[in-house]
Amino acid sequence: MDEATARQDPVRTVTDTDFMAFTEGGWTFVDFSATWCAPCRTFSPVFRAVAAAHDGPVRFGVCDVDDSPATAALLQVRSVPTVVVFGPDGSEVGRSTGALRRGDLEATVAQVLARAAAG
Repeated sequence: MDEATARQDPVRTVTDTDFMAFTEGGWTFVDFSATWCAPCRTFSPVFRAVAAAHDGPVRFGVCDVDDSPATAALLQVRSVPTVVVFGPDGSEVGRSTGALRRGDLEATVAQVLARAAAG
């Protein structure tokens, strides 16, 4: 991926090295997945589409559990795909396991945005 494409991509790759920094300071959705996982490959375009629609108010990242096993273990991610939502302080505020439908993910993003607006 070239630099221009990387700047336009609303989903950032997150690793063991930068996970903590990425999930602090704003509302963040992280898709824990694996390249070998068929449901993950099905869900990835849905996650990216929702991220593109909400680029700015919330952050979106993807973490490969095979490439970042320490983060997956820390959060006790036992199956993929799993989407974990983090609050501005970096704490987990929600989680969903399995490939979500776009409407379900959009509803969760709407709840987070309402919570963020409320303070």
